[in-house]
Amino acid sequence: MLHSKKFPDTRPSLIAQLGDGPDTQSAWREFFSRYGPAIYRVARMRGLCDQDADDIVQQVMVAISSHIGDFQYDRDRGRFRHWVRTVTENKIRQNARRRQLPVAAEADVAVCADEAPSLEETWEREWQLQDILWCLDQAADDIAPRRMEAFRMYAIDGVPAAEVAKRLDMSVGHVYVVRHLVLNMIRKRIDELNDAQA
Repeated sequence: MLHSKKFPDTRPSLIAQLGDGPDTQSAWREFFSRYGPAIYRVARMRGLCDQDADDIVQQVMVAISSHIGDFQYDRDRGRFRHWVRTVTENKIRQNARRRQLPVAAEADVAVCADEAPSLEETWEREWQLQDILWCLDQAADDIAPRRMEAFRMYAIDGVPAAEVAKRLDMSVGHVYVVRHLVLNMIRKRIDELNDAQA
């Protein structure tokens, strides 16, 4: 599906807007929607309960907002996401020490399988998932709600096309067309994000 595409980094323009200026509040909303869910999911994978994972997200956002004024974007020094990951991992460890929480060690994020992903792979997967979800949310603004529901049911929830068509009173062919249309919109948004960074 979208796996062959290179997923976008944070746009330098978004990072710049996180400092001061008229668009700061909307930039922080976008930043939170792009990073918060991935931070939360990784914290949960590391063994934190729902409330503690929420706390980690808030602590990371506060730490980033405190230091964003000093942040200088330099692509040669690494991706912005690596800095967010470092801040998150530090907060998870600090909270575990302070509150004596049971937290899975970085090497034990997925201990049950020999082919379990490393922490690096886990973070990369979460970033990719978050980019797809963000682009899907953006595409939803341009799609009729019934079509969007058809896409979610068929492409995300795995409901068979015939069942989706029956539930939403549309043809099976229309379900396939909607899937194709929305996937193309997501790809276009990912391309736009990539172009904005070039």
